Amino acid sequence: MLADRGALAAARKSYEESLALRERAGEKQAAAETQVALASLAIEEGHAHEAEDALKKCMEQFHREQAVDDELAASTMLTRALLAEGKIGDAKKEIEGAKALATQSQNQLVRFQFDLARARVLLTSERPNLPRAEVDEILGEARKRGFVGIEFEARLVLAEWEKKSGHDAVARTELAGLENSARSRGYGLVARKAAAAR
Repeated sequence: MLADRGALAAARKSYEESLALRERAGEKQAAAETQVALASLAIEEGHAHEAEDALKKCMEQFHREQAVDDELAASTMLTRALLAEGKIGDAKKEIEGAKALATQSQNQLVRFQFDLARARVLLTSERPNLPRAEVDEILGEARKRGFVGIEFEARLVLAEWEKKSGHDAVARTELAGLENSARSRGYGLVARKAAAAR
């Protein structure tokens, strides 16, 4: 909740306390899940390079434990880290390699996150061929299921696609609407991203 609000320092403190408790209790998988959350914060704070190694270790652990949903979540986060670092080729390889995991995952939220990361990878090409219908479907499903954060992320992806496609006026309008909607619902982090993308 703190991360969604954009209170990244407070979210980091909370996650670090959680990680310490889980490590003391010997909860390896739960500790790794917390490390994935910390990696997400590192990406948002502009330190994606710090997240990369931690995420790879988490993925190895999840793979050993056959924790498909957790492995997919870590792979999706690694894709985001690689994109933030400008390692486009590596991000493409990572997201392609995770497709098999996505077909096995039973967690709808994690699958949405994977699909949006895949859409972001597609946006990196010179002529982005975004599967618009697929992202629209994610948006509709997210609204129906009450996944507000996914709804806002899907709207952000669509606005970024409009901008990359040269539809600047449409993108600015969509980003302004997204910023207002996100801020009014307490999603300060997405609101900041929408404002920055304008």
